[in-house]
Amino acid sequence: MKNRTAPLSLSYGSRRRNGFFGTLFTSIAVCYNRAMRNSSDRYPVWIVIVGLAIGGLLIFLARPRETPAGLSQQFAPRPPDPSAPTSPAANLPSVSLPSLPPDAQRTVQQAIERLAGGQAISALTPIASSARATIAVSEVKRDGDRVKVRGAIRSIGGEVTIPPGAFSFRDSDGVLYSTAGTGGATLKPGEDSNFDLTVPLPPGRGLTMILDIPPDQPIEQVLLLAVTP
Repeated sequence: MKNRTAPLSLSYGSRRRNGFFGTLFTSIAVCYNRAMRNSSDRYPVWIVIVGLAIGGLLIFLARPRETPAGLSQQFAPRPPDPSAPTSPAANLPSVSLPSLPPDAQRTVQQAIERLAGGQAISALTPIASSARATIAVSEVKRDGDRVKVRGAIRSIGGEVTIPPGAFSFRDSDGVLYSTAGTGGATLKPGEDSNFDLTVPLPPGRGLTMILDIPPDQPIEQVLLLAVTP
């Protein structure tokens, strides 16, 4: 009679038993014991062990990873500050339609019609970066008297803390929009976080989004253009 290998027995504390590794070790032990009963006469033990180890590694790499919670904020017009400098007209998100080439005029008009119809459109400046972060706006969409801005921010140069109130907006009339929200996020290198922002923007106005995460220079992205005759 051939000697059969004893079943594999793994023991671990209660904290591991309820975690990912506890489940993984239990699964490996069960599969090992079944493999020994069914195929130990045909395959060397080390082949079975290596196969189970590779399978466990693949499961570990494919497991869902935790990501920072998304940022969701509601904005409101900010009372004007008499001491604040006035934004130069060149920095306001507006354009004279006749000054654009014919193809650009058609593109702008189509975007205005789609936005007014409740369809999602691309931001005029979809991607912008600072020294430590990149912002990608995935869509801009009107919902009644409000505009929704969705996208993601990624850390590209060390850990980045996004404090409450880091986002703000400026429209083509020079009105500033801010939030007193308490939410924020801290992103490790390579991490990203989604954002979903809502601004009460009157129809026809352009909109610029601003992200201020000192000591980096503020990131400004033109989302919508106001069209003047």
